[in-house]
Amino acid sequence: MDMFRKLIVPTWRPTLCATRNFCCPDQVSKLVGFPEIKMGVGKLKYILAKVYIHGEEAHAKTVIRAVGSAKYHLKIYDALRKEAATKNLCTQCLGGGTIDHNLEKRFIKISGHSQTLGRADHEETKSILSDKYSDYKIHSESAPSD
Repeated sequence: MDMFRKLIVPTWRPTLCATRNFCCPDQVSKLVGFPEIKMGVGKLKYILAKVYIHGEEAHAKTVIRAVGSAKYHLKIYDALRKEAATKNLCTQCLGGGTIDHNLEKRFIKISGHSQTLGRADHEETKSILSDKYSDYKIHSESAPSD
């Protein structure tokens, strides 16, 4: 039994962890195919969240959801959770705020916070939006000094 503990136990655990990352290519393709940005036009409430495979938080995808018709940020997060649950993915909310998306002027302003979910990192939101909206001018409000 001592020989088993010395030889087998140290080798099978790392092997199990390594194979777990690659055991579900279907889950990985669902995460890669998950839409990064869903945003309307006008003044919108938005959330910043991470979507990941259960147990694999280190390989999360940061997503933005901005909806004009939502009364509360939590409603947007609930819709995101349902969307992710249909693909067997998990979510973690990072905060919320407001986005003013002006299509004619090609301008996006990111500001504010959610009273329930907290303030999202507007600089991270700006960097994600700048990939998709490269021809837009994007302004993010800096964090309030305490």
